[in-house]
Amino acid sequence: MIKRLAVFMLVVLVAILSVAHADDAPAAPPADEAHAPPGVTLLGDKEPVPSTKEQLEQVIAGGGGFIPTGGITYRWRYTYPYLGGFRYGWRYPLGWWNRWGHSIYGGGCSFGRPFGGFYYC
Repeated sequence: MIKRLAVFMLVVLVAILSVAHADDAPAAPPADEAHAPPGVTLLGDKEPVPSTKEQLEQVIAGGGGFIPTGGITYRWRYTYPYLGGFRYGWRYPLGWWNRWGHSIYGGGCSFGRPFGGFYYC
């Protein structure tokens, strides 16, 4: 009886440790170039963007920026070929763009197209 209990406890311990080890896997980086339009190169610069109305009002009203908290959304810097040279822009998550970005930037984006869950402005 004691041997069975010891074996059972050992199996439970191994199961718990394997589940805890599986949670430690690193997350995939969200900014990969495999899902970018042809010719676009991501540069690695990443900045948080406001994700609530209060944060957005702070940025627009010139309140000195904002401190990002939970649910941080980022934008990534990219470059694309244009008339024999290159131009720069920002890649925003499409959900953020549909909610906030379009009202801020309007149609003034030189690249301006959605692709793979992001909006390239």
